[in-house]
Amino acid sequence: MKKRVLIVCLLLLSVCCVLFLYHFRVETDLRTAQPAEGAVFSHDLFDQVLQEHVNENGRLNYTKLKANPAKFEAYLDLLAVANPTEWSYNEQLVFWINAYNAVVIKGVIDHYPTTSVRKVKLFRGFFYRLKFQVAGETYTPNQIEHGIIREEFVDPRAHFALVCASTSCPPIGNRAFSAETIEESLETVTFNFIRNPAQVRIDRANGEVYVSKIFKWYEDDFKEGYDGTADFLADYLPSEDAEYLLSTDVRFRYLDYDWTLNDQKK
Repeated sequence: MKKRVLIVCLLLLSVCCVLFLYHFRVETDLRTAQPAEGAVFSHDLFDQVLQEHVNENGRLNYTKLKANPAKFEAYLDLLAVANPTEWSYNEQLVFWINAYNAVVIKGVIDHYPTTSVRKVKLFRGFFYRLKFQVAGETYTPNQIEHGIIREEFVDPRAHFALVCASTSCPPIGNRAFSAETIEESLETVTFNFIRNPAQVRIDRANGEVYVSKIFKWYEDDFKEGYDGTADFLADYLPSEDAEYLLSTDVRFRYLDYDWTLNDQKK
């Protein structure tokens, strides 16, 4: 009897070890396909993918994209071997923003169906245990966001262009970002996010401002050129709200973050 119990325990331990290793192993998406000779890098394919699969509410049809990924995979092949180092500031910023959004989508597609990026890898491992080939190197989404975009470009508005495939993230647009319009686009996505009462709202009765946890996680980023979060928000709020925010000793409250997948199925 004791021997049987020991065998059962060993089997259960083995299963637990396999599950643990599965969730904690690093997965790397290496690209073997090469773009056609003489091909010039562009974000056109990603632009087409977004137009075909993102609705007006910023939700993506992962089922449809997973069933027909040819354009998306071709764009990922271009990302993998691109060389943005000699490009202009705007071209490089756009490259990395689009790259981040694309590899997050790829990570979801590879593990779809799922209802949340948090269910792909334990302990938020989706963002630091999935690696993708971009610009000749392999990066996790976290490395692109924190090691490149936040460190090299230092623009707090970029937080509202990066989409982590979750409901409380900024909604993904149905067009890829472009270097020609990036300044206007960053202003638009920031304005839309801050004017959305699901992300920012003022409770005058209690002297409180409810904001997305993005403003908590990256609090120092909103001091770049500003006197903190209130000063940053004031640039995008209606004038009466901006005046209230800057003239009143308000308390910031951080909204719960909904990690449910930004899937059109929801």
